[in-house]
Amino acid sequence: MLVLIPHKSLAILLALEGKTFLDNVKMHYRDAFNQTLEKFKISAKSLSLSSGVQERQISHFRNGKDWMAETLFDLVAALPDEAQMYYFACVGEKSALQIVDKRSLIKSLPIARKCEILSLIAASLMESLENTEQSKFMPAAS
Repeated sequence: MLVLIPHKSLAILLALEGKTFLDNVKMHYRDAFNQTLEKFKISAKSLSLSSGVQERQISHFRNGKDWMAETLFDLVAALPDEAQMYYFACVGEKSALQIVDKRSLIKSLPIARKCEILSLIAASLMESLENTEQSKFMPAAS
């Protein structure tokens, strides 16, 4: 299964990798949408303004009326990055890094973003190395 997530920052994907929002339980897309809006305190009015979908339509959908998948995609695309990742984690069975083509994602990023990500990776590696070095000198627990 390939899920296309519109131009996401790899830093967000890396930050969310390994976090289990709902113990990998696949949720119904409407329940996941409602839970995402509640968790991130996103109002139908603000989502309507950012997505172009009428507030009334959002309310109907949240209360059980089905509509075109394109409308749902428009709403999810209008969510903040972390809320989008939460939504996809709720409806999917795999983590974001398992379903996103990382090579294409990295290629699509501007150079400044790539530099930021490299710095994050370098800092993480240094921290891991420091922790490994410190653990060599700690006495073993008996």
